[in-house]
Amino acid sequence: MNTTSVSPEFTTRKATNRTTRRRADGQATAALLIQMATEILSASPTLRQKAGITLTDLSAADKVRKQLLKHGLTTIS
Repeated sequence: MNTTSVSPEFTTRKATNRTTRRRADGQATAALLIQMATEILSASPTLRQKAGITLTDLSAADKVRKQLLKHGLTTIS
């Protein structure tokens, strides 16, 4: 019978390494996701074809991403 136990040192260390939760920023997150998707789809013609997305669509998405970042920066300042 294989049973694993957690050492007390590990549980203590884990509890003390807890990070504080950062405040969610929906616009910044959306901009990051758009950027990631644009980079992935730009590099993969097969994925673009399967999704029915053109390079023009990716360009338009990048403009939206920039607007999100610009709007987010003006509302924070």
